[in-house]
Amino acid sequence: MNVSNSKAFFFDLDNTLFDYEASFKQASLFAFKSIFYPVLKKPINAEKWFDAYKIYCDMYWPAYEDKTLTREQYQRKRLVSSLRSLNIQSIDINQIDYFRKLCEDKIPSFVIPYPWVKEIIESLYKRGFAAGIISNGGSELQRKKLSMLGISFSENNIFISSELSFGKPSLEIFKYVKSRTHAANFYYVGDSFSFDIHPAVTAGWTGIWWNPSKQMLAQTNPYIFNCCSANELRSVFKKCIE
Repeated sequence: MNVSNSKAFFFDLDNTLFDYEASFKQASLFAFKSIFYPVLKKPINAEKWFDAYKIYCDMYWPAYEDKTLTREQYQRKRLVSSLRSLNIQSIDINQIDYFRKLCEDKIPSFVIPYPWVKEIIESLYKRGFAAGIISNGGSELQRKKLSMLGISFSENNIFISSELSFGKPSLEIFKYVKSRTHAANFYYVGDSFSFDIHPAVTAGWTGIWWNPSKQMLAQTNPYIFNCCSANELRSVFKKCIE
């Protein structure tokens, strides 16, 4: 393929290629039942606990995002707060840390790719286009998730922030991927406008926003495709690869 006509498509991982929230919930419930059920004086509905846990996940997220809390502090704080909200007072730090580890270890077990993922990526390969991953996160965990997707990506096309010295939303990671990929046109598919789409487009890519929650786009941009359903996503890819 002539480089001037070539295209490269890169994807975010969590909540783009699979439902991370569903995987996170199942792993969290598994860890909660495994660690706390044996020591609870009174039985607690795990779903009720998770509802409280999710509230604190969202409540403390801004503090983690602006680096007021470290990742470890954020994970501990949201769990401790959720347990105390249900009047579980005797909390062992070893249990807290084991929960964090067990939950993280179990998340890949619950990874199921969205129905459109394999068909779209296979269509890219059939046309001779490059496909790859740009993801934030720990190397081992992200690679375990990738292996559970059952999709083959060239090692040269997998870029994980912890394996580099930068990550999203920095423009640097998009510029770095561009410099290492032989293509004329670059597309990035992601679910987060601020972490995925905005920096990619600013770096000269075309953004394909996987937006099933139907968030509003402040203004139209010819370099952003807003896809609120799998059918819209399929139509955009059909247009992009023609």
